[in-house]
Amino acid sequence: MGARLRYAKVIDRELFFNQGGKLHPGLESVIVTDDEPGVAGAFIIFRGWADDHGSATEQWRIEGPGGLTIYESIPREFHLATKTHVERLEDEISDLKIEQVEGNYAIVFMLDEEEVARTAFTVKLTSAGRR
Repeated sequence: MGARLRYAKVIDRELFFNQGGKLHPGLESVIVTDDEPGVAGAFIIFRGWADDHGSATEQWRIEGPGGLTIYESIPREFHLATKTHVERLEDEISDLKIEQVEGNYAIVFMLDEEEVARTAFTVKLTSAGRR
């Protein structure tokens, strides 16, 4: 399948709804934690797939600093009916352990077990990230 990732956002659930609860290009991808190390607040992973038709199996993982996998999703099959259709998917994650705030975080998307896209996001301490 030749689906392409049209958009992806990783955002703290509370921040998302406090900012209007709408996806838009300028929306910062950020999750927050109270402590370092700590547990991140609930966050949502939004994404949209398009540009092909047919079925594919999507899986994603979160990589922390140094490329270490800190979370991996279960595989999910989705279907694109037409080339113009955008399949919008979202997952909510809670209780993800964050060892350090500084560093590069990314979500890596795979279709049919092949890496097809990456999206960077930031981890901030609660005082820096909320309200």
